[in-house]
Amino acid sequence: MKKNQIDYVTCVIGALALMTGEPCSRIYKKLNSAGIIKDYLTAAYDVLHTFSLEYVAEDVIQLMKKKGVALC
Repeated sequence: MKKNQIDYVTCVIGALALMTGEPCSRIYKKLNSAGIIKDYLTAAYDVLHTFSLEYVAEDVIQLMKKKGVALC
């Protein structure tokens, strides 16, 4: 992962933490175990970083629901 991708994933995790009230460490563990970080956030970074953090965070929440993993 490149530095800009790491920074972006960190921002998305922070936005999710604010939206859900969950600690960043728990959000990271859930996203990582579901493959969201590697298969979605970094794989689609070139497109995703052009959207607002709120939009991407809501999209991630929906994606996690489809995978059957709740963030909170």
